[in-house]
Amino acid sequence: MESLQTIQSKEMVEIQSQAIALNHTGNSIKILSKEEIFKLIDVHEPYYALKDVIVYAGNFATASIEVEQPLGDEIFPIGAAEACRHLAILGSVCCALSNPVKQKHYYLAHRGTYKRAIEKTHYTGKKLVATATCTFFSKRMANIKACLLDEDNQLICGIENSFHVVPHAIFERLYYNFHKEIPDFGLKNPYHQKKQLFDVQFSALSASASLGKIQDDYCAGHFPHFPAMPVAILMNTLLDLAAAYIHHITDDKSLKMYVREMTLLADNLGFSGEIVVLHVKQEAYTNNRFKLRCTATSTDNKSVGDVNVIIETAAFTDLTLE
Repeated sequence: MESLQTIQSKEMVEIQSQAIALNHTGNSIKILSKEEIFKLIDVHEPYYALKDVIVYAGNFATASIEVEQPLGDEIFPIGAAEACRHLAILGSVCCALSNPVKQKHYYLAHRGTYKRAIEKTHYTGKKLVATATCTFFSKRMANIKACLLDEDNQLICGIENSFHVVPHAIFERLYYNFHKEIPDFGLKNPYHQKKQLFDVQFSALSASASLGKIQDDYCAGHFPHFPAMPVAILMNTLLDLAAAYIHHITDDKSLKMYVREMTLLADNLGFSGEIVVLHVKQEAYTNNRFKLRCTATSTDNKSVGDVNVIIETAAFTDLTLE
């Protein structure tokens, strides 16, 4: 089965090496507070969950994170969607630092790639370190590379991502129909739980489901006055449907999943009040390795996510947790 065009392993190793070297030298430029970051990007808590954000030369940054979302059928230490969430947010901070206009902007994830590292397969460590750097910045677009390390500085995964750079005033004009003065984000952190899928249906080569209507509380912190479902939540539900499909066609619900590689295209935002429908289609299947295309559309058949993913399965009894 052919590989996807994801971030290359050598690129992750380069970022890993840079993070380790900077950690040893301790030559940080600045420790950023949440208040400073929130003046530059319009992502807030609880979606924003970075801690101890440190900026180094070359707009390279590190932060510590704690795993929030349940793993479901994925394997330790963190789900692919949540890893992408934290890495992309730290990457957007690097972009904001590269932006010569130090005002609030929206950094909208548009196209991204993901790769799970193979150096160490299973983890039980609790401390994870996100690292990111901005590799390109222009008035309208920005690119980042980022990776996630465990407490032993071993690679977990990496991403490469491009953002649309949208000034705050322009974003408000573009999406004024979705503005809410006081969205009902609720009191619970929505990223501590998985979203329920409705009307799940299977065939030999595909699966479909509905996420139902996007609620304000699905979008807490993304964004404060324009509740839009984060790409990470969308990816999480698509991967849940993919896992359910694999369980269905293998007739083995005990199988666990490695999300090895993934590419994402997000052409549009899904806003609160819109109904989202999910589809998974099998493109290849060899032994324990699946290549799937996962798509999501919202109201009026608007595309909000297109994911190509390679998933490997493992029997629970085969896993050795270190």
